[in-house]
Amino acid sequence: MFAKYRPDFAKFKAAGFYQKGSSYLLKQSFYDHQFQAQITVSASGKITGKVLDLASGEEYLPLRAIHVGAFAAQVKQAYIDLLQSLADRCFIKEPFHSPQANRLAGRINACYHEQPEFIFKIAPDYGVFREPQTQKWYGLVMNIDYHRIPHYDHPSHQKVEVMDLRIHPVDRAKLLKQPGIYPSFHLKGKNWLSVILDDTVSDNDIFQLIKASRAILTQPTTWLVPANPKYYDIMHAFDHTDTIIWKQSTSIRVNDTVLLYVTAPIKAIVYECRAVEVNIPYHYQGNEIKISHVMKVQLIRRFPPDKFTFAFLQQHGIKAVRGPRHLPASLVNIIK
Repeated sequence: MFAKYRPDFAKFKAAGFYQKGSSYLLKQSFYDHQFQAQITVSASGKITGKVLDLASGEEYLPLRAIHVGAFAAQVKQAYIDLLQSLADRCFIKEPFHSPQANRLAGRINACYHEQPEFIFKIAPDYGVFREPQTQKWYGLVMNIDYHRIPHYDHPSHQKVEVMDLRIHPVDRAKLLKQPGIYPSFHLKGKNWLSVILDDTVSDNDIFQLIKASRAILTQPTTWLVPANPKYYDIMHAFDHTDTIIWKQSTSIRVNDTVLLYVTAPIKAIVYECRAVEVNIPYHYQGNEIKISHVMKVQLIRRFPPDKFTFAFLQQHGIKAVRGPRHLPASLVNIIK
């Protein structure tokens, strides 16, 4: 019950605890004063407890049995209710098991206002951190069996928490040389690594990896977006303004580059723009086009219609422009 709780010692006295040496002790009767719960919390937060049968003065051992009778089941439930009340009153609920995982979750929340999501029914302890615009993961905290980790030096732990993070493949070999960093235990491929959350790697070093992982998802992207002059006079759209609204049907983000490709008869990239506002609700229903969201794009520069033609795009691997799409870095470098 207390696996993801840490004590708030400032609230212990009000809950009935008293200090005994370096620990705190609570003695509380329950179940019509027939039993007494004795709860001990060490200075490090370790919790132990037992139940005494007040009639005999001895520990009530049926609570430790797997299969119990009706009376013992009622006593056990009353004891669980008492423990839950204590957890709610003088303990702090944490998202994860390990102190380091919880410290890092706090830093993520403080920096980005993002909290873990627990989305796996078969693995309820696994927490996902998402980048909000792309909705893609940049971190996954898992509670895994310690024997899955090569040369792990703490066999007393049945499980240990690790965090999967995105990386640039060019950094992989260097990072894997560091103690506490391993190939991903869950997410396959060269773009992910796992970091053990047992203080082998410092909070600051892991948080730098978290920031880098998240940044991979937030770096500006260059999009090729078709513009059909049949529906809109795109060739004169920027004659009297440097900002227009345009249909948005993909996860384009603020500061992404939008290259407007004018379809037939022009068949060329004519404008380079920057997305300055995205995901604006907009309703339009025509015979051949439907719009639910638009974006504001700001003109950066114009291109002559004979410069970046469809023939040019074909030479660089773009076989069709039927909808918004990413451009490969090699082509972006040529255009920019």
